[in-house]
Amino acid sequence: MRLFVAINIPESVKDQLLGWRVALRGARWVEPDQMHLTLAFLGEQSNNVYHEICDSLEGLEFAPFELRFQSVNYFGSKKAPRTLWADVCSSSELMTLQKKVSKHCQVLGIKIESRRFRPHLTLARLNRTSFADLARSLEALSLARTDPFWIDSFELFSSKLHPEGAVYRVEHNFSLGELIQ
Repeated sequence: MRLFVAINIPESVKDQLLGWRVALRGARWVEPDQMHLTLAFLGEQSNNVYHEICDSLEGLEFAPFELRFQSVNYFGSKKAPRTLWADVCSSSELMTLQKKVSKHCQVLGIKIESRRFRPHLTLARLNRTSFADLARSLEALSLARTDPFWIDSFELFSSKLHPEGAVYRVEHNFSLGELIQ
C-alpha cells in the first residue's frame, strides 16, 4: 500500500478554498475530496507495516488545536511553476504533531523525507502555466484567508495512482487526546 499521514479538512473550509479558484490557464484544480494537509509521506508499505503504523499512531496523544489557511504560493520556478498551494498560518502545535508522527513512523523503520516540513494544501497542479498568469493569481489571492478550524484528529491515507491522478482513501482515523509532556 502507498501510504501517507494527513489531516482531513472540514467541508466548510474546503468550500472556502473552492472560492479561491481563479481563472488560471494550465491549472488542474484539486477536487474537494482530495484536499488534505500531509504530515508524512510513508511510501509503499506491506500489510504488516500498515498494522504496525496503525498501532503506533493510535498511541500518539495530542491536544486539539486551531488552524487556518492564508494566501497562496507555488512550488517550481518562475520558468516552470508546478503547484499552486494554500499556506497555513504559523502553528507550533501543527509542527509538533508532524514531528511526533514522523518519529513514530521512523521508529518502525520507515524513511521519512529529510527536507524541512512545509505545511500546505495543494490547490492546483500547473501545466505550462506562465509565470505572468500565476503572478496575477498570487496577487488576487494575497489576502485570502479561511475561517479557523479545529484539528482533533488525523488520518492514515492510502494513495492509488491512476492516469488521471491519484485517488486517496482514509484507511484509519486517529482522534487526538490530551497532550502528554
